[in-house]
Amino acid sequence: SAVRGHRFREPSGFIPPGLFVGILARMYHQLEYNIMQPARMWRDHAVLVLNNKKTRVILRCDLDNAIIDIIACASENEQLFVGAAKGQASIVIWLVHLIKMFLRSYSQLNFEESWLCPNPWCHGIGIGDNAPSEYRGSDFLLSPTMRCQKSHDCNVEGCWRFLGTGHKLEPMKLQKGQMNACKGCNNKPVFTLREEVA
Repeated sequence: SAVRGHRFREPSGFIPPGLFVGILARMYHQLEYNIMQPARMWRDHAVLVLNNKKTRVILRCDLDNAIIDIIACASENEQLFVGAAKGQASIVIWLVHLIKMFLRSYSQLNFEESWLCPNPWCHGIGIGDNAPSEYRGSDFLLSPTMRCQKSHDCNVEGCWRFLGTGHKLEPMKLQKGQMNACKGCNNKPVFTLREEVA
């Protein structure tokens, strides 16, 4: 299994109860038909299906701990990619971008971001279940390499169709000292999905 995850955490411990539902509503109306279905949406999580049902993404909100998770699963790394040409990237990177654009209207919130361990075991996959359950791995804290200064409209730029380069506006990197072994599986994580071509 191929798994990648991204976490938003509000250090104050509070996120407005309607925020996550607002994210789901925006995605439901803007993403391509059938990626989201009402039967796969609940108040605190939703399941997205892409790439001819080969890729599943869980959006999950834990209000008690002020956390929003994006976890993508597929049989192979290549099935975690969406988009074409310059827009091709991990579905997690694209969804993070869309959520960040939504969160711009919540300027009083200051989310910390982290990558989640890519080991399926840390997500409860392969322990008698094919879907992620409670996360038991480490959070690998991120910091932005640059901030997006220009105005950006996802509707105009094609982001809802995973086109263009919107997902590259605010690239993230691991903070110093974050490449330690995961506390859940004791493995040193590899976050890249494919070798970079020079």
